[in-house]
Amino acid sequence: MEKFRLRYAPSPTGYLHIGNTRTALMNYLFAKHYNGDFILRIEDTDIERNVDGAIDSQFDNMKWLGILPDESFRNPKKDFGKYMQSEKFEVYQNYANILLKQGKAYKCYCTSEELEKDREMQLAKGIIAPQYNRKCLSNKNNDETKPFNIRFKVPDNKLYRINDLVRGNVEFNSKEIGDFVILKSNGIATYNFAVVIDDYDMKITHVVRGEEHISNTPRQCMIYEAFGWQEPLFCHLTLIVDETKKKLSKRSGNAMFFISQYKEQGYLPEAIFNYISLLGWSPKSEQEIFSKEELIKIFDEKRFSKSPSTFDMIKMKWINSQWIKKISDDDYIKFVINFIDENKFEIKNKKDNWIRSVLLLFKKELEFASQINDHLDIFFNKKIDDKTKNILAEFNIKKDLIVFLEEELKKIVEFNEENIKTLINSIGKKFELKGRDLFMPVRIFTTLSEHGPELAKTISLIGKEQVILNINSIK
Repeated sequence: MEKFRLRYAPSPTGYLHIGNTRTALMNYLFAKHYNGDFILRIEDTDIERNVDGAIDSQFDNMKWLGILPDESFRNPKKDFGKYMQSEKFEVYQNYANILLKQGKAYKCYCTSEELEKDREMQLAKGIIAPQYNRKCLSNKNNDETKPFNIRFKVPDNKLYRINDLVRGNVEFNSKEIGDFVILKSNGIATYNFAVVIDDYDMKITHVVRGEEHISNTPRQCMIYEAFGWQEPLFCHLTLIVDETKKKLSKRSGNAMFFISQYKEQGYLPEAIFNYISLLGWSPKSEQEIFSKEELIKIFDEKRFSKSPSTFDMIKMKWINSQWIKKISDDDYIKFVINFIDENKFEIKNKKDNWIRSVLLLFKKELEFASQINDHLDIFFNKKIDDKTKNILAEFNIKKDLIVFLEEELKKIVEFNEENIKTLINSIGKKFELKGRDLFMPVRIFTTLSEHGPELAKTISLIGKEQVILNINSIK
């Protein structure tokens, strides 16, 4: 069987985000499932729109996610040409000249104003419809001293078919497409021309990309045909949409669009890899938590969805919480401790064992690591708020209970979880309290909060001195 070679080919006009991560991920899983190669190619010919740092963003965030290319300009192979389009201008020029010599392309000297006049004339005569590309009909000013574009000569009224892995048979008629530029007057190849040359040079067998590229496919098919090259197998993934069913983008209202944002918030790369793999693709089972190795093993290109995928932030958080629970306690501590806001919480003077015990209290609670800062107040001189005071006022608390609680806490020599549990049980028996009537007042008096993790463990970690101060602040 031919070795599968798939590629992810971003433009450095922006940073790695949910949409292009999904494209990279599906190409990666597809290639790895069949023991093929995954290639990272940079399409950087749109020089004016290139963004500083965008290429590093692609490489760094993909590495963090575990989407590792077998080939790129950082680890190239000699047999497949250059991995950056900006290094292939001469290659594109040579191929364009071949089409010129074969009469499959021509020089266009028209200015943009002249092309617009041609377009208006074609519309008036019904030669093209408004949505179609303009054709260069007049080309009157064929002055060899002037700059020119090279246009591909589109065959007349010819049907092109592709067997798309997602959409099945798709047909395009050439009469709906005007002669299109393949090489601009500045020597830069257009996308539809360069991408075909690159895929041919790199022996790409499958092209997996977003559905917005469907309109590009017939032009690319024409170029493959003009050179007599075998087309790759196409696969156009459906859109990822937000909760309003609009295409997911940085302008669609989703505050977390770029992968770096998830990294900064404390999401695990395994969780993001896991969740994004389920956008537009589904396994045969109902299982939702998968490792990278499991996804590679079960990948099936026949299970791409034909419907748009909704990016669900709640689901993303849930999957991340499951991965936080899965990792070892040691790995959890190493991960979460980096997200503590040290301007808010003084942890430098705390012992490692204490920090470890506090953080482990919340391992089953966190959806993402920076959320730890929402839970640490009770351990760092928390003050009671009015809402909590009002809740405490709902209970018929006898003064004797408060006095007994404080005195018995002072008597505890080994201030540990077991002894504190014994004290709480004795309070329940002495004052005939149980359930919420017992635990809520004790929790509020000792921690100044109506919520929190295991009560006895929390009290022991706050420490005897601070617990006594908490009681005296509200009794």
